[in-house]
Amino acid sequence: MKELAPQHMKMNLLLITIAATGLVFAQGPARREFGGPGGPDTETRLTKTLNLNAAQQNAVHTALQEHRVATSGLNDQMHTLNTQLHAAIKSGAADQIDKLTASIGALHQQQLASQSKAAAKIYATLSDDQKTQVGVHVEMLMGGGPGFGRGPGGPPPARRGSAPNNN
Repeated sequence: MKELAPQHMKMNLLLITIAATGLVFAQGPARREFGGPGGPDTETRLTKTLNLNAAQQNAVHTALQEHRVATSGLNDQMHTLNTQLHAAIKSGAADQIDKLTASIGALHQQQLASQSKAAAKIYATLSDDQKTQVGVHVEMLMGGGPGFGRGPGGPPPARRGSAPNNN
């Protein structure tokens, strides 16, 4: 059997990791939205957590709406690319896997850039006290982070062997 060079092994591992990530995004009982701020609760949570005034609430709404417009259609594109990636994996089409994972990466980049720009606009409207409250948890402005729960899955499951928390 032919031995692979370390470079090829690393590339294959990277491609498998990217493919597995694509598979994770495609799974689930319901089709999930493709990341980022703008969920129906983001504005409400930010308002409550940071005690936003009316002008800040308007700025948050505008930033999130701009993000939604900028990323509209990405979910459908991601779904299509993941379906194609699954077919390429099953057929062993390495050249297609390279092209598809690059396209998926480009969509992730678009999503993250838009998400980060929305967070920057929101952060710029915050008072010094609110910025202190956000601290290092900028993900709070992107629809996640402290005070924002664990998403639709709820809290993480208890670890094996750990004692129950009886508060």
